[in-house]
Amino acid sequence: MNAAKRIALSAVTLLLAGCAGNQPPPPVQSSHPADQYVDAHFHVSNYVYQGVSLKTLIDRYMGDKIIRSVVMPLPLQQEWDRYEHYEHDKIPPNYYLGPKAELYYYAFADAMIAKEYGSLSAADKARLDPMITGFNPMDRYATDHIKRVLLTFPGVFSGIGEFTIHKEIVSNKIAGDPIQAISLDPIPPDVAKGGKLSLYSPALAGIFDLAGETGLVATLHNDIYETDVKYDGTVLKKSPSVTYADALKYACSKSPNAKVIWAHTGLGRFVQPSSDHLAIVSDILDTCPNWAVDISWDLVQKVIVAPGAGMPSLADWARFITKYQDRVLWGSDTVIYSRNKVDEKGNGVRGSPISVEEYLAVADITKPLWDALGPDISKKVKVTNEVHLFDAARVKVRAWETAHKNDDVWNLE
Repeated sequence: MNAAKRIALSAVTLLLAGCAGNQPPPPVQSSHPADQYVDAHFHVSNYVYQGVSLKTLIDRYMGDKIIRSVVMPLPLQQEWDRYEHYEHDKIPPNYYLGPKAELYYYAFADAMIAKEYGSLSAADKARLDPMITGFNPMDRYATDHIKRVLLTFPGVFSGIGEFTIHKEIVSNKIAGDPIQAISLDPIPPDVAKGGKLSLYSPALAGIFDLAGETGLVATLHNDIYETDVKYDGTVLKKSPSVTYADALKYACSKSPNAKVIWAHTGLGRFVQPSSDHLAIVSDILDTCPNWAVDISWDLVQKVIVAPGAGMPSLADWARFITKYQDRVLWGSDTVIYSRNKVDEKGNGVRGSPISVEEYLAVADITKPLWDALGPDISKKVKVTNEVHLFDAARVKVRAWETAHKNDDVWNLE
């Protein structure tokens, strides 16, 4: 792009922001060394809201290597139930894997993030894309929560999520009634016995519709296929032939204007890629033109670069990403605060913020993938796809906030 075009583009961006009445932070510059990343999937706290401040995140963890990052507090709080006697009361739980007690949605997370973000300098704000997470995606009042957050803290948020519909262990632990127990309607086809969440839910459609209206980018976790795992990680059943592909395509067809990032291409700790995984993901992306995917989570990245038997090869992944090079984003999926544990001597050991080196090392896992893709496509995945997506979101969300600034948060229509 020549200098004149760059100046013209900057002028248009500033004009749009000015029309919104609340100019967003300036975008990160478009030229980056090969070893720099934008983290499109990062959790600044764990399942009991232990984490680090945004200033600490920027100054200590991101440094010069992670030039920009989304900020996702996890939406779910792990309950510490006195009567469970988790780990014989030697240590409290701070992760979903292990305790029997439920998970519940923690709405105060959004206020915590907004307060800290407001105290940052303009330069620091430009490096973060905060996400709204404190809502239940099966609650039709979730849209009111999202609107109240935008109207109460204008100028802060550019997305929603990561939030979960179908996820190994987590979905079964979320507090609430099974759909079968309360529904007067036919049970949606993606709901297993005892299931509490569905991609066919009108609440989810409302959330995606609001995302399309406001410009908020939505990050969705939904496993690619059905799996049944106990609270302690014991795998009861894997069903790689039973996919959520049709349900995912239904969700995007109901809200075609929503910009959605499908996290981890539907993979997880126990949900690993089958031989036709990339064909299924390709079909969903072809059906859902406003959807993207991220290749976050070290467990997922390891099976990309060093696949097991029957999994897509590194070359397969390189061909897939080349085809969808404008719709794939890198992320670490780091949870910044480590788990509490009981050591080999039976003593409780509290978790702590992970080291800077441990966080930055996640970016090095995918080096073989960047070598296979080449520098131009790698740069899109590592940096520019997130920047383009969230820069556009910043402008549109600020405009929505300005247009609705006189709305009454106590009496939303």
